[in-house]
Amino acid sequence: MNAGGHTIGVGHCNTFSSRLYNFTGRSDQDPSLNPTYASFLKTQCENLSDNTTFVPMDPGSALTFDNNYYVTVKQNKGLFQSDAALLANKGSRKIVDELLDSKKFFTEFAQAMKRMGAIGVVTGNEGEIRNK
Repeated sequence: MNAGGHTIGVGHCNTFSSRLYNFTGRSDQDPSLNPTYASFLKTQCENLSDNTTFVPMDPGSALTFDNNYYVTVKQNKGLFQSDAALLANKGSRKIVDELLDSKKFFTEFAQAMKRMGAIGVVTGNEGEIRNK
């Protein structure tokens, strides 16, 4: 079980501002985004091309490793479209609901770290370097 993970960090405006200003290509806002949160984001990110301004990915506890990210996702305050997508699918929405429980979140996170630790390192032509 693993869903999302933007509990610490920031997002630069240009990586999500299309949700605020041009979601469908018609100068519109993503209807799945909490309107109050969207209004706040527009005060921080004033245009689509702003690549210097950034905002917390987990408003309210951006510097704390906790499960608040899932609380904000449930409030339709996920910064990125991938965050909002967690609620669009019954299976991932169920996982978000389960991770609202702090104990469950930390248990699942620990399991995910163990699984990631077992992933073999690839080198040379066997691996891939992602630019984004």
